Order: sequence, then C-alpha cells, then structure tokens
Amino acid sequence: MSLERRMSFDKVYEYSEKGIIGKEEFTSFFERIPLVEKALRETEEASGLQYPPVFFEPVLTIIRYPSSTFSGAVIYASCRLMEYRGEIQPCVVFSVPFVILSREDVLRACAVHEFLHYIYITKALSKGNYMDLAGERLDSVEVHQAYDDTHTVPPSEWIRKAELLELVKKIFSPNIEDPELESAIRERWIEKGLPVKYTTAEEARLKIPVTEFQRVKLDMKVLQRLSP
Repeated sequence: MSLERRMSFDKVYEYSEKGIIGKEEFTSFFERIPLVEKALRETEEASGLQYPPVFFEPVLTIIRYPSSTFSGAVIYASCRLMEYRGEIQPCVVFSVPFVILSREDVLRACAVHEFLHYIYITKALSKGNYMDLAGERLDSVEVHQAYDDTHTVPPSEWIRKAELLELVKKIFSPNIEDPELESAIRERWIEKGLPVKYTTAEEARLKIPVTEFQRVKLDMKVLQRLSP
C-alpha cells in the first residue's frame, strides 16, 4: 500500500477551508510532505516493516503540568489509537507546525522515534497490558519524560541503519531539544494567532475505552517479529 493512501490530510483541508490556518501555512505544509514521505520510507527500509497510518494535526498542542505554573511542552508528534478505515489502529500523528518548521534531520529522527513507540504500543496491546500504557500520573515534566523514555523499544533491535540510530540518539535526549525549532514555533505559529490547544499530560496520554478493545487492529508482521 502506498504511503499516500495511509496519510490522512482531512483536518488540514478542513482547517484551511474554514480559514483557521492561512494559505501560507497550507502551502508550506504540502511543500514539506515529500520530506515526510522520505522519512517514513527510510524508516520502513531500515526496519523492514510498514509504517503505521499517519495523521496530521493542525492545532499545536502544548502540555501544561500542574506541578509548575510555568512549565510546559509542545507535542511535535505522538502515537495514538485512531480510527482508520473503520478500524481502530495505533497511528502516528504529526503536528502541522512541526512538519512546516522542523529541519529535515529532526523530522527523520522523529519519524523513527514515533515508530518505536508504535512498536511498543503494539506489543503492549497484543499482550493485553493496558495498564502498562496507562502508567502513573504524569504531573511533571520529569515524570512525563521518564514515561516517554521507557514506553519504547530498543532502537537497535528494530532499526538496521547505523546512521539513523545515531541521529535518533543525537536529536532525542530524551525529548527533542532544539531552541531554533522552539523559537520558530513561537514566532511563526503561536504569535501569529494560529490554532493552539493547551492540555495536560493525563489528557494527552493514550487511552483505550473498554468497549473498543475488540476493534483494535494490530499489524501481523509486527506481531510476528515480536514472537519469541
């Protein structure tokens, strides 16, 4: 299946048609899609597995932590359970401003990082370890970072490209540390009055309603690789 058919642009079109994001952002976003496709394809080639369905979120999500009035974190990308073609699947969601404003090396590293979360989530769901995904309360930056860092799989076991492994290690420590990107996000998205949503880490965490367990579809090739 082609990557184009596994990428959902519905929200981007909706926000553009409603005038919530401007023509400049809309055009810049689609000009960067070839770089996204390249990063996903590179991850597939390095892992030997198909990348999960990809969604794009035109609202910039910023997490606020109750332990500190002044602490917060931008969500550049995440792995979530989404409805895709009538089935619930683990999918990767990229922030539109991140796609527009990130350097290519950061985008490449992020594609791999989220893929490793996808493998971890697939593993947990296949074993019925739903509480493992829930974890403890994420009420501080440090706890949230620790949660993110442990809810993944060893990169070297899934990625067979040394240069890509080094890139992920360089970019994530454990999260993306990029002052240039942070400045661009602030100046070219937040200060321009483009859509921003504030949330908590608890609200942003992956949740699975009990009634939906049976509808979750997992990639059989990933499950085969996970089998001892």
